[in-house]
Amino acid sequence: MDFDQLKLEIIQLAQDEENIELLWLYGSYAKGTAHKNSDIDLAVIFKSWEQDVIKRRLRSELLAIEWQQQLNLKDGELSILDMGIAPIPLAMSVLKSGCLLLSKNRSRQFQEQQRIMSKWEIDYLYHYQHKKAIYG
Repeated sequence: MDFDQLKLEIIQLAQDEENIELLWLYGSYAKGTAHKNSDIDLAVIFKSWEQDVIKRRLRSELLAIEWQQQLNLKDGELSILDMGIAPIPLAMSVLKSGCLLLSKNRSRQFQEQQRIMSKWEIDYLYHYQHKKAIYG
């Protein structure tokens, strides 16, 4: 199956998944540098916040396994990042170089983008000021 067809199937899976509001493609497939051994990197924003920390950390992993099976992909060919708990530098990288494939909620899309960019700006200012204090 070619990647364009696979991408359409991924979008449909996300559309059918009630708890997914946003879906990005990032990494080598988004950059156009994928090769035959590249995995497919996806990032999602879930509709609901999982209170249980273990379930929260596992749900994107379990979703990746479920989708791999439905798409007939091998183990490890698909990874899913939960943008709600991702490290800010990684989340910012998804926003900068990724491709938004699905947005079920435009307001939530802008809210999450703003949350990530604000945290990035705070981190940047902190490190800039810290470096300036040390090095002048």
